[in-house]
Amino acid sequence: MKREKIHFRQFFLLLVCVSIICSSFQWLFPYKNYTKIAHRGDVAQAPENTMAAFHSALNNGFDVIELDIHLSKDKKIVVIHDASVNRTTNGEGLVNDMTIAELQKLNAGSWYSQHFSEEKIPLLQEVLDEFAGKIVLLIEIKAGAETPEIVEQLANQLKQTVNAGVPAKMLQIQSFHIDALKQFTERAPDFPIGLVLSTPINLIQMYSYKTEISFLSIHYSNLTQSFIQQAKHYGYTIYAWTIVTPLQFKQMQLLGVDGIISNNLERREENRYFAFLQSFIEGHRLLERFFV
Repeated sequence: MKREKIHFRQFFLLLVCVSIICSSFQWLFPYKNYTKIAHRGDVAQAPENTMAAFHSALNNGFDVIELDIHLSKDKKIVVIHDASVNRTTNGEGLVNDMTIAELQKLNAGSWYSQHFSEEKIPLLQEVLDEFAGKIVLLIEIKAGAETPEIVEQLANQLKQTVNAGVPAKMLQIQSFHIDALKQFTERAPDFPIGLVLSTPINLIQMYSYKTEISFLSIHYSNLTQSFIQQAKHYGYTIYAWTIVTPLQFKQMQLLGVDGIISNNLERREENRYFAFLQSFIEGHRLLERFFV
């Protein structure tokens, strides 16, 4: 009886070891490639939502630049995440209380590093002129009281960009606000449109949104294989946001997401090796649970 118990433990140990090795190679060579989306530009190298961050994303291997827009007091679309300038500039106040002239006097880079002290809040048109057609632009509408005005302007600017020769598929729009997206598609129906989600939507919502929405951008912590399978059944592309750790990159790849919105590039070697070793770490914990 004791001998049989020893044999069982040896067999179980062998099984666990084989599983760990297979799992590790699975993490080293994940199931599918994905679209690399730079969250507010390449913020690992430059201040967010600045021309420097966008140039870095273009030059360092990202496929898409994600950026955020607001409307100035004089009704121009500017690229900035927050409704106020307090966090990312040396100024104070709401974006929609300031004119373009006032906004572009602000320093949008020194908070990150003195090396970027010349960075300004970009106009959306400046970004389109510099990057449209070179890399996909994913533009997030920050909805508020000015939503109809910003939607109208955005639709007009993007249609002009397409008329200048940029493919519509390289100009993507997303928002947390379904009403803003519906308003946009009424004015400009040819662009890829995405709904940003903090929590999953149900099957009824998936079905009802599919005529307007082509992709779902959802917080990684709420992504499951069943949700992805259901969404893909209705034809949605799936983006995961915002991925930070090496392990999260591999988890999203194994789930089968189409795009990852992140602050850095997963393909850097230290991330790959970390994820490879993580399987051995988890396996060691499993062995301790049974044999120590």
